[in-house]
Amino acid sequence: LAMASHLHARKKAHPGDIVDSEAGQIAAPASLKQHQSPSKLNYFGSSRKRRQRSDGPSELRIALVSVCGFLAMGLMLSFFLLHNQHRKVIVHLMRDPLGHGRSFVHGRQGFRHHFYTGNPRYVTVVMPSVVNPTGRPRRLNAIQDTWGGSARAIYVVHNTTEFPQAAHAVISDATTPEDKYAYPQLLLVPPDIGNEAGVARLIYTIREIHEKVDPDFAFFVNDHTYVIPAHLCKYLEQRQPSEDVYEGRALKNSKHEVFNSGAAGYLLSRSTMNKLVQRFDAKDPHCGFTAGNKSKSKWLENNPGLVTLRCLTSLKIHAIDTRSAQQWHRFHAFPITRVVSGDVDEWYVNKHSGMDAITGFEPSYAKVLTGEDCCSWDTVSFHYVDSKEAKALFAVQEQLLEHPHLSNHEVKLLMRAEWPSNPKEIGVYSLPLPDESDAEGWSSLIATVRKISTRATQREC
Repeated sequence: LAMASHLHARKKAHPGDIVDSEAGQIAAPASLKQHQSPSKLNYFGSSRKRRQRSDGPSELRIALVSVCGFLAMGLMLSFFLLHNQHRKVIVHLMRDPLGHGRSFVHGRQGFRHHFYTGNPRYVTVVMPSVVNPTGRPRRLNAIQDTWGGSARAIYVVHNTTEFPQAAHAVISDATTPEDKYAYPQLLLVPPDIGNEAGVARLIYTIREIHEKVDPDFAFFVNDHTYVIPAHLCKYLEQRQPSEDVYEGRALKNSKHEVFNSGAAGYLLSRSTMNKLVQRFDAKDPHCGFTAGNKSKSKWLENNPGLVTLRCLTSLKIHAIDTRSAQQWHRFHAFPITRVVSGDVDEWYVNKHSGMDAITGFEPSYAKVLTGEDCCSWDTVSFHYVDSKEAKALFAVQEQLLEHPHLSNHEVKLLMRAEWPSNPKEIGVYSLPLPDESDAEGWSSLIATVRKISTRATQREC
């Protein structure tokens, strides 16, 4: 630029012109200088100074505009080049900067802050398991350490001492979480609903989740369930909260009623929860309320899932086939070691039979597949997974997602290192890893773990 301006400033020399060698400019002839009046010279001098003064600010303005333009362009390019998920984070931050800003003040180790604003896509409601209740605190800790934060876990408790780490994140009639975007949280059941009041607790839970959390979907599980959050996001991709959803692992009871296993977990949409709450308000006998205030049987009280089923049936909302490609199941009521080996209870197998008589179910539903075919690529849940097994499966999945090219031998060594070897540390309904000499058992198990741990099925929501 300096060379260009210097060339532009040159003037063609004529005979008689005097060149000022020090200034590098052409001086006016002496004769011309003699005929110029002082006022004329002053005019040209002041005009040049005025032009220099006016040019300075103009160049500064141009420079400032250019810098601002480059910055704006850079920000726009950065926004479009960012991963779609990062763009969503920015948008949600802008919608509620104060709410998300609280995470910097109230952020706690072990609690995951989610960057969304408004209604969560889903929450995972963790009900108390009836199996080994004394081990619940240990299982809740394992859930927090593994899938709980990502799946927006809400633990249903009768006392905050069941999980004191989340005493700052309690949903109740009198309190709200200090950071509503951070999980796990606690849903505190009022004292007039006892531990044995399964139906009353479920009714209260559905109402509170719908009215105070208001997610698009709620996934109801218990503390023996292992959830894969990314796959639940994938499963919900094409579903709308305005549609009725009651989905999980469909089974058939002796009365030919089709229900979803509470162990494998089931999904309810906002629309479905709203209809249930309306029936609860109306004290509908189909929905856990007895005519004439007669006491419910103990058996019915201990089967809240059956009460939910009959309430939903009265609303013409039914369970559906949730298998991938109508072949591979996504929701499992047993741990991975048992579904791969096929060592599941006979009653469980029997509850799949005759399902083809139900609208929407194919004859293939009656056969419970084993080996690698037991599970879909986007498997959502397993059950009867105790604390150390949950941590082991989570660690193996994380390693395979980060290092998908591990050899089968390396995966086997990893699983043996992570999995509990003491029979007392394995859930009462679980199985240990295959014997060292069981090549077929190891082959099927490793193939299944690989299958449910691929990058292609990872989603965030």
